[in-house]
Amino acid sequence: MTGNYMAQGQEDAGTQEVVIRFPPRQTSSSGELRRQKRDWVIPPINVPENSRGPFPQMLVSIRSDKDRSINIRYSITGVGADQPPNEVFNIDPEKGKMYVTKPLDREERSSYHLRAHAVDMNGNQVEQPVDLYIFVIDMNDNRPEFKNQIYNGSVLEGSKPGTTVMTVTAHDADDITTSNGMVHYRILQQTPHIPISNMFTINRETGDIVTVAAGLDRERVPQYTVIVEATDMEGNLNFGLSSTATALIAITDINDNPPEFTQSTFTGEVMENSVSVVVANLSVVDKDEPRTPNWNAVYRVVSGDTGRHFTIRTNPENNDGMLTVVKPVDFEMNRAFMLTVVVSNQAPLADGIQSSLQYTAGVTVSVKDVNEAPVFPENPKMVRFEEGVPAGTIITTLTARDPDTFMQQSIRYLKLSDPANWLSINGTNGQITTTAVLDRESVHVKKNIYEATFLAADN
Repeated sequence: MTGNYMAQGQEDAGTQEVVIRFPPRQTSSSGELRRQKRDWVIPPINVPENSRGPFPQMLVSIRSDKDRSINIRYSITGVGADQPPNEVFNIDPEKGKMYVTKPLDREERSSYHLRAHAVDMNGNQVEQPVDLYIFVIDMNDNRPEFKNQIYNGSVLEGSKPGTTVMTVTAHDADDITTSNGMVHYRILQQTPHIPISNMFTINRETGDIVTVAAGLDRERVPQYTVIVEATDMEGNLNFGLSSTATALIAITDINDNPPEFTQSTFTGEVMENSVSVVVANLSVVDKDEPRTPNWNAVYRVVSGDTGRHFTIRTNPENNDGMLTVVKPVDFEMNRAFMLTVVVSNQAPLADGIQSSLQYTAGVTVSVKDVNEAPVFPENPKMVRFEEGVPAGTIITTLTARDPDTFMQQSIRYLKLSDPANWLSINGTNGQITTTAVLDRESVHVKKNIYEATFLAADN
């Protein structure tokens, strides 16, 4: 409290009463009164919050030196007196004793600025008003409050000790310049206790949660639950007030588990000439988080498929490799394929992780024969003759080849189309013989060409 007035202690009935006197005035050489200048500072009026009374509780006495000669009436003005909240403070108008009428709450209002007045019985001012500053002294009546009751954080599995995970924050409504409002943190509990019970620590002043031990493994523990306590009084557990919050720490996956084939060899079969057919399903296991690049399998055929007949697509649901024919295979050329396939992930392996010995597998694909139709090597076949050739003339021999070389089959020949009925074919050897005289002027001859169609069929 500053002002040009005095504050002094005065013994009154065994208790010390603080008396504030209006500053005396000096008389100038011209005879007029003027206020005496002073350069000292008077302490403020300090009132502890949450006082139990009894109320009204006297704080100080306001006095004018003129009260020896005239009757003085005292009053106070300002917020907390004649302005809302009214009547927090009042004053005995005759004795000048100022009171607080109820418990104060520093968190509601930390200080008050009042003015004390002295007038005579006619209401005339006899002293200049005096400024009164009342400070509400903080008590530790508020426990720390976390901004959230549940905090969510994450940290990569395999993180080194000292890795910051997350920050929790608690606020204390008490005076932060005193220990009442100074909050410290500690970890009460970690669940589960794997691999040890204190995988994390917390900075007692900042609330930063940090890894303190190695061994974070998502495949073993995907999430930790940590109970954090905030205590004021700088963490004094005997006198401080406390509250708790929960930190949920998710262990984020890294690619520390390479995919492994469930078996060393697989088998499949495919009908020759088929395309877009899945011939074998290749299964793998991967302990990393499903449906992420660390888990998604990528397959390749690295040997045994020089003709590039196969590709491997990944089933997004179960991560299986679907060995698929993309180019027709010929039983007569390849009765089986011996493939070597490898598997990896979309994401590269984490540093220090080596591929598994089970990242390769063999696949045997058997090709099933299909009864293919005989084929004419020369088709269409052109034969030249003069018109007038008599019936019974052999004009050519058709020879068909059966692609099914591993099947003993006979070929028979049939006439499919002969518009003028001029030709016949030997069903066994394919000889074509005229059955009538060839006539160039026939309506069945177009641009000097007569066209007939023959068929070869196996048994």
